[in-house]
Amino acid sequence: MALQRPAIRIAAATVAVMVVTGSALAYPRPLAVPPRWELEFRTGELRLYVDRVSSETYWYMTYEVTNRTGREQVWAPTLVLFSDSGEIIGSGRGVSTRVANDLRDLLGNELLENQNEIIGEIFHGREHAKEGLVIWPAENLDVNEISMFVAGISGETATVTNPITDEVVVLRKTLQRDYLVAGDALPRGSRPVDLVRERWVMR
Repeated sequence: MALQRPAIRIAAATVAVMVVTGSALAYPRPLAVPPRWELEFRTGELRLYVDRVSSETYWYMTYEVTNRTGREQVWAPTLVLFSDSGEIIGSGRGVSTRVANDLRDLLGNELLENQNEIIGEIFHGREHAKEGLVIWPAENLDVNEISMFVAGISGETATVTNPITDEVVVLRKTLQRDYLVAGDALPRGSRPVDLVRERWVMR
């Protein structure tokens, strides 16, 4: 598969699923100063994991989320991977509890919570920070570019009208992280995938 400029195809697909506001060049962007609450979100690196039992492969990442908004918030994130092979992968889908537990043991961090465990209230303050483990099945490793979209970090939204259907749609401020998988994914093992861009989008 020929390499292209990182995230070009994925970015094009992202724009395609965004609801535009009257023209193909105009769509909502996050405001420079957040008008609503926003959590502090720090990610680990995106890596590949090969299950020792089934030899199935998974992408995974750890993160830490901290609430400094001054009030309780609900933490129920949505983390989706888009690949240049056309896959759209929701986190946790088809991931067994055993695989999640094996990865947690491998990482040696008992504070890590999986996607279901971590959902709930997050209290204000550094001492109430939560640490999460996110896992996606990697069924197709013939990829060069991956984009991750993380929603639930911010309360900022934008309401727009689909110019084709006239349907009113609410977009949410979402963190987009674009990665480049250099070479074949499997021989790389658990070496981190290269992050090439991070930005906020409305999606």
